[in-house]
Amino acid sequence: MVGAGLAGGLLALEAADSGAKVCIISTAPMATPISYGGVQLAALEQWQRLEKRHGFLGLEPAELLLYWLKDQKPNIPPGAQRLDPSQWRGLEPLLVDAPLGGVVAMPYARVDPLVLTEKLTKALAAAGVQQRNLLLQGLLLEEGVVRGCKTKAGEEILAQHTVLAAGAATAPLLASIGCSLPLLDCSWAALLQLEAGLLDNFFCGQASDQPKAIVMPMELKRMERERSTSGAQLICDGGIAPWGKAKVFGQASFFGEPIGQIDKPNPAVMRAGLKEAAKSLLPQQLWPSLAELPMALQPVAFSRDGLALVGPISRFKGLSLFTAFSAAFSLVPGLAPVLAAAILDPKRSMEALSNLELLPERLPAI
Repeated sequence: MVGAGLAGGLLALEAADSGAKVCIISTAPMATPISYGGVQLAALEQWQRLEKRHGFLGLEPAELLLYWLKDQKPNIPPGAQRLDPSQWRGLEPLLVDAPLGGVVAMPYARVDPLVLTEKLTKALAAAGVQQRNLLLQGLLLEEGVVRGCKTKAGEEILAQHTVLAAGAATAPLLASIGCSLPLLDCSWAALLQLEAGLLDNFFCGQASDQPKAIVMPMELKRMERERSTSGAQLICDGGIAPWGKAKVFGQASFFGEPIGQIDKPNPAVMRAGLKEAAKSLLPQQLWPSLAELPMALQPVAFSRDGLALVGPISRFKGLSLFTAFSAAFSLVPGLAPVLAAAILDPKRSMEALSNLELLPERLPAI
């Protein structure tokens, strides 16, 4: 398993629980710790199943607050509850001055990404999964069969099956065996960390048992940009989410040349975009602090048609993908056992995987 974030970690657990001998390789910092961690209620049962088996992983109640600006016409989803200003400010006090057109609340849950990162490492160890931090040179290919991977130090790690769950590092690893998937691309994501001390004045009197809120725009510009072959390089979707005892504000997304472009953008450009987006959401007294706040900046993978890349690549035996998720915390827990079963018992389980229409080679152009 290459990639030790949410996707690689949960897939490794499922494979180990089914009796496989698993080695998971952490190749680079993953995007999981800077995710919002939102969980749609349809995925709640899967997270409860995982916690029943592996202990607490960070699952907790939450409210999803979807907002729109005054010049926008909202397309309100079914089941959403429209809130008045006093209600949305009660759920997220940082919206006290936000010039919004409206807000709706959706039933939701979340997995605290910081808690998950810590607990997942312990769960993998308890399941007997070997965990290694390595820099990889590429995949090992012999007569059309992927035999494992090779580190930059020259070590060969052999395996009967290799899964790439490495996010933005997936494309370079595929390139090492001459494989290019036009659907697979990547961008850079940036979040500002709103430190707990900075927020104290806004949360005086808020009930400690109140569900945490994740604030997102009704329409995500990032998702529209991911499906386009051209457009603005910098996209900012103003959002607020819990982050341990603090909060994060984001997300800024930077798009370079298509197909595996992971050159790091200028951090000053990303911060400037976030500062501008903050003016429509965060209180004005926080604006001067935004220039000095810690900023997390990580590459993330996505697919051009908005669907994850899940399953084997038919050109290369012994190789599967598990990457490019949108709403990963909702999708990965349910898909991980399906892919694990397909790898360990292909004759019995490949039909179920094929029915999901997420196989990496789902388009003739690939």
